[in-house]
Amino acid sequence: MTTPHPHEIELKLALAPGQAEAFLKRMARRRSTPVQMDLVSRYFDTPDFALSAEGVALRVRRTLKGTSAGRRWLQTLKTEGERQGGLSRRAEFEMPVTRGELDWTRFPAEALAYVPNALRTQVVPVFETRFRRTAWLLQGKAGAQIEVALDVGEVRTQKGINAGERSQPICEIELELKSGQPDALFALALEWAGAFDCLPFDISKAERGVRLAHGVVDEPVKAVPLELDDGMSVEDGFAAIVQNCLAQFQANLPGVLTSDDIEYVHQARVALRRLRAALRLMRKACALPDELLDVLRTLAAALGPARDWDVLCGETLPAIAPHYPDQNAWQHGMQALELRRTEVRAAMKDALTQARPGAWLLALQRWLLQRGWRLSPNGGLSPNGGLSPSGESVPEARRFVQLSPLDAWARRALQKGHRPIVRGARNFGKLAPAQRHALRIAIKRQRYAAEFFQSLFSAHPEGHQRRQGRYLDMLRNAQDSLGRANDAHIAWGLLTAAHTTPHVLQNVVDRSPLGQVKSGPMGDFVLGWLAAKQAEAANGESARHARAFLKLKAYW
Repeated sequence: MTTPHPHEIELKLALAPGQAEAFLKRMARRRSTPVQMDLVSRYFDTPDFALSAEGVALRVRRTLKGTSAGRRWLQTLKTEGERQGGLSRRAEFEMPVTRGELDWTRFPAEALAYVPNALRTQVVPVFETRFRRTAWLLQGKAGAQIEVALDVGEVRTQKGINAGERSQPICEIELELKSGQPDALFALALEWAGAFDCLPFDISKAERGVRLAHGVVDEPVKAVPLELDDGMSVEDGFAAIVQNCLAQFQANLPGVLTSDDIEYVHQARVALRRLRAALRLMRKACALPDELLDVLRTLAAALGPARDWDVLCGETLPAIAPHYPDQNAWQHGMQALELRRTEVRAAMKDALTQARPGAWLLALQRWLLQRGWRLSPNGGLSPNGGLSPSGESVPEARRFVQLSPLDAWARRALQKGHRPIVRGARNFGKLAPAQRHALRIAIKRQRYAAEFFQSLFSAHPEGHQRRQGRYLDMLRNAQDSLGRANDAHIAWGLLTAAHTTPHVLQNVVDRSPLGQVKSGPMGDFVLGWLAAKQAEAANGESARHARAFLKLKAYW
């Protein structure tokens, strides 16, 4: 089956600039002869970027030097389409023009429908890209034809647009499906992700230019609300929820690896926690292969200690600092703790790199594309990351669950998650610390489930939606309250060096043979403060939230 014009199916990978030469050498081993071109693309929009706001990209492109066949102007209109895990599907209209200006008469009516007539006279050049493209035409899996392009250059805004001229480097690999099935793109991308630490990349050059023109800087990404509908099956809901979690992790991963902003680690960890909660929630309907689960656990374990130290040094201790009498001694102690925090962060980045998160993201996206949950997870994955040819279909009973209506299944799941929280809240005063920790985990899982399924109840009466809002607020407040007690408990463990990953902290100053922090009076003061906070949280705020939870009515 071939890909019909004018739709473009493309998989994009972000490549570290230092790996570009190695990628070229790797491609030189193939029999395909590369075509090299220097391309300049001029992007057009209205001064207020009305086209980009509608997901439309408009450009003219010319080859500055390269093959004679490419020395012409081409104008292109692209739509936003679907984007997930580096894979995009969008409409594309492209045709030659005589010079570097738009010629509306050349576009077909289908393309012109994306740009209202009133806007066509307003469009002006807003930014441009200049890059060297090295392209190969390869034969992929099952006879697919794939154009692979390595683009190295920059995107630059035009003078006079918003705050003036800015630039940003480009270094990426594009795999465009000329014919065949999208699975062939993943088969090829997985090979390079393992060799060059590539990451799937959903942001187009056009979108990067728009963000640059607006002066938008990269920042940590929170979870985007899900849009599920009551016509979905359980397997449809599963795929949408997993995609949503992966999108949040993928968006924050580059910042985790390259930025010092601690919020990237926080949001990446939240994304993986949401994903693990979703997989646990739906494990009896759709199960992930062990190979993918193992990497997920490795990634989560890598992020955990770094986040714990960020909370300790960035939130817990600053709240205590004003109450300590000797600020000089406090600053000296903080320097030692910050040194340890830096080492933990470095270890996190090493552990993440070794886990090959880009390859994992691609393999999981490929599994979703292949609807791998329809096969028994015991079959595992093939060595190239695809489904195992020997995989067996799931039992008929499980397949029945996968095809059942999502809304009814979600109601049952929410009720099941609600029961242990009610039991814990009713007996809160008698719970041991380990039981309160288990209650916090149950509340967190129920909160994620309620957020996943929130849109399924959006058409219900207003009073019903108010109950839903109160329920979600109570879950969040209870989780935050018990979380503060847990933060104090973790801080206690860090300050007494009760670590589960001692290898991370080798050769750090102020570490005794027993692995304890020699923080002197400051340490004693903080430990006493934390002990008091844990007791206060257990008997005060958290208990109030538990009592309030018993008064709530289920909304589902």
